[in-house]
Amino acid sequence: MKQNRQILQLAVPNLISNITVPLLGAVDLAMMGRINSLTAMGAISLGAMIFNFLYWALGFLRMGTCGFTAQAYGAKRMDESVLTLFRALTVALCGALLLWIFQTPLLKAALAIASPEADLAQATARYFRLRIWAAPATIGAFAFAGWFIGMQDSKTPMWTAILVNVANIGFNALFVFVYHLGSDGVAIGTVSAQYTGLLLYAVLAGRRIARLSVRFSWREVLAWNKLKRFLHVNSDIFLRTLLLILVFAFFTAQSSRMGNETLVMNTLLYQFFIFYSYAMDGFAHAAEALCGKFTGSRQQNLKKAVIRRIFLWGAGIATVFTLGYGLFFESILSVFTNDAGILAMSRPYLPWTLLITLIGFPAFLYDGVYAGSLATKAMLLTMLLATIGFFALFYGFYAPMRNHALWLAMSGFLALRGISMSLWWRRVE
Repeated sequence: MKQNRQILQLAVPNLISNITVPLLGAVDLAMMGRINSLTAMGAISLGAMIFNFLYWALGFLRMGTCGFTAQAYGAKRMDESVLTLFRALTVALCGALLLWIFQTPLLKAALAIASPEADLAQATARYFRLRIWAAPATIGAFAFAGWFIGMQDSKTPMWTAILVNVANIGFNALFVFVYHLGSDGVAIGTVSAQYTGLLLYAVLAGRRIARLSVRFSWREVLAWNKLKRFLHVNSDIFLRTLLLILVFAFFTAQSSRMGNETLVMNTLLYQFFIFYSYAMDGFAHAAEALCGKFTGSRQQNLKKAVIRRIFLWGAGIATVFTLGYGLFFESILSVFTNDAGILAMSRPYLPWTLLITLIGFPAFLYDGVYAGSLATKAMLLTMLLATIGFFALFYGFYAPMRNHALWLAMSGFLALRGISMSLWWRRVE
């Protein structure tokens, strides 16, 4: 019972905060759907996907920061946990600067891969160039969130995420429905909301550090031996994330090449996967925090027990989502669009939505277990295997199945990740 309580105290706030993340994109799509602009919806769909890929590439900051912080917490090294936060923030600032510097070639490359129609490309470019100014806030939030979760505090990221989403809805409604700025208003609203969240994180982290009474210097933050280890571990996560980005970028690009309607439909169906994945990541984050803590305190028996319980919770959550999606598939879709053609196109894809939801949970949970244990090399290798499987399935079945081959490949990708990580974990232990 104690372990279940520990898991839920971390997982439930993480689940709530994670499920609010896709709300940013979902609310944006719903607003554009209500003004009946397929071009605006396509621009936000494609633009949001581009930013997801860019920020996923730097998502190692949350995962790596949490792993290092949790192990320092378990070892009662509060000084090292604070140093980890500032190392992560330093890397976050450098990452944001790189995105600003290379925003033009990144945008051109993304549009070249997606090959959208001319009006959609123009609208996406405008959305991108406005929203890119949120990069320091978005990437910095990864570092703060990872640090708080590693400190066994998932409530602070939860409340911050809720505030960001409330602010995002308010800003977007203002710029879209009052000032009639369309997709530009959505971008401006998102930037405003992200900086609101960063400011709150900075204030709360400052108070937490003051209570710890930890003294440190920037020389310690940038000490090469420590920074090198931080970067080395995170480089494995970074490469693993690049493979993940490759899969989802290919998914989006192929959707775009099949036409704007297919792109919009796949993006809407993708919202089902996103909601499910962020909910499952709530328990993955709990696994990361607790596995890191027990690794740092060298309590391997507690670590094994908590992993077993987390997988039981994961199976239950996956079952609930599968049943919910099966019963309310069209009702959920109708929230995002009232386009009868898009709704009709989506119905044959319900089985893929249910299959992905049912079989995908081990991959998410093992990510947390591996990251908390800092077993990042194994994370990279298993992701490589699953990526190869994804492309083999797509090209093997594309001719007879077309768009359905994308969803078959995605199902196989998640299944291979879960199976390979399960088998490899014995070697990691």
